[in-house]
Amino acid sequence: MNDLGEQMTQLQTTNERKQQWTPHAFTLIELLVVITIIAILAGLIVPAVNRALSSGKSAGCNSNVHQIGLALINFDNDFQHLPWNTDGVYSPQQDKGGMTTNSTMLSYTNWYSALYNNRYLPSAYDKGVWHCPGAPFSEVYAKDGNGNPANAGGYGVCNSVFRNSNNKNSKTFGNDPQRALKLSRISRPDSIWMVGDCGQPVPKSTPGEGRYFRTSWSFGRPSTKGNWDFTTAQPSTPSSPAMRHNGLANYATFDGHVTVLNWSMMQGESNDFTARADSGTF
Repeated sequence: MNDLGEQMTQLQTTNERKQQWTPHAFTLIELLVVITIIAILAGLIVPAVNRALSSGKSAGCNSNVHQIGLALINFDNDFQHLPWNTDGVYSPQQDKGGMTTNSTMLSYTNWYSALYNNRYLPSAYDKGVWHCPGAPFSEVYAKDGNGNPANAGGYGVCNSVFRNSNNKNSKTFGNDPQRALKLSRISRPDSIWMVGDCGQPVPKSTPGEGRYFRTSWSFGRPSTKGNWDFTTAQPSTPSSPAMRHNGLANYATFDGHVTVLNWSMMQGESNDFTARADSGTF
């Protein structure tokens, strides 16, 4: 009897423990409350994280542009002129009117290759200082209609200010400093674009929208002030300052400091950053 009583007591204790630790299921209302709280928190946290990431990319770009700008200034100090936008060897041809032209480029180097060839900066255009954190690699490696990759990390100069070499043979290749742009000739070094965010906008994208399909190493100001082309069919959309950082573009002026440009400033060519009014002095 005692054994039977002890067994019954143990069984009763076990049942009580089971009842005590049996988990209770959430009700539908409780689940909805939890889901709602999670959704609210996500709505608050995700934008904050995105802003933080975007700010980090912009800060990284700012640093890159500053370093490239200093490298260009150092190049000018050493060679007494800035590198060419494009320094090429051309094959002279004649057009239908018998005029000699230089339409066939045999070989060329760009301003950025001049910097890394002379060891002012590392050579990998898609890494480190050359790559804008806001430029996806899909843009960096994008090809034009002829199958040529962009080969630029997201930064470009204004080719309406920088010069293109028109040497016709290898004897004069890269040896024409008198015609190259000199830093001392810049009348407003604190406001004119030297190097910064640059790219080809997605055709028919909204001006200032910040959508680009390809990087490039230079852009030209439009013939009419503020008339930037966002409509030309891919892949020939003209390059322009690239608003990759929440509608802003970073660029270094000719005195080396970094400033920002938004669409309104770009459209109005704020501070004459393309040096339209100064073009005759270069």
